[in-house]
Amino acid sequence: MTSTNKLSLAEELLLITLDDESGRLLDSIKPFAFEIAVAASLIMELSLKGKVDSDAEKLFVVSSQPTGNAILDEALTKIASEKNSLSTSDWLNRFARKGDEFSDQIIESLVTKGVLQLVEKRLLWVLKTRAYPATSGIEEQEVRARIMHLLNSDDIPNPSDALLVGLLRATSILNRLLSVPELERLQDRIDQIAGLEEISRSLSASVKEAWELIISQVPLIH
Repeated sequence: MTSTNKLSLAEELLLITLDDESGRLLDSIKPFAFEIAVAASLIMELSLKGKVDSDAEKLFVVSSQPTGNAILDEALTKIASEKNSLSTSDWLNRFARKGDEFSDQIIESLVTKGVLQLVEKRLLWVLKTRAYPATSGIEEQEVRARIMHLLNSDDIPNPSDALLVGLLRATSILNRLLSVPELERLQDRIDQIAGLEEISRSLSASVKEAWELIISQVPLIH
């Protein structure tokens, strides 16, 4: 069995936002939320691994040594090779615009690990659609169960789980994963966990800024 401990933040994010029945991303997530969430997850994990850091004006590379994760290393290389100083929100915007590309790579990684399987279905006997149902569902259930346990307990989260909760809150994806009563009951705990990690706190404003920029330029997105 593949352990979720070996999954990246981006991989866990994708698993938790998959619809159990269709094997596709939840269609109730608001536009571009997943793309921005993926972008933020890459920056968060690079920061957690000590590869990048940021100040009020820019995101910069601390160590360009590869992480061993192909998607993270691609993102790190892009940041390291950029000649201009760009802010965190600038990088969120850039990476979010490559959301489909990164999503495909994350899915491919999960398929390779045996966590997801590719299923092709025919729509109206002509158009092919792709779905990625969980192979066993164990990894997806573990991620969701771990987060729900964390929200319903006083346990001190590890940095990665705190970042995941902060990421789901910052992009409003959490609003789609919990019922309204659950969200109201757990709001204080969600805020507490999301506020534990400096990376999560600092990214919240950048996520909002990148989101507004992307939404304002929707016609430019392909």
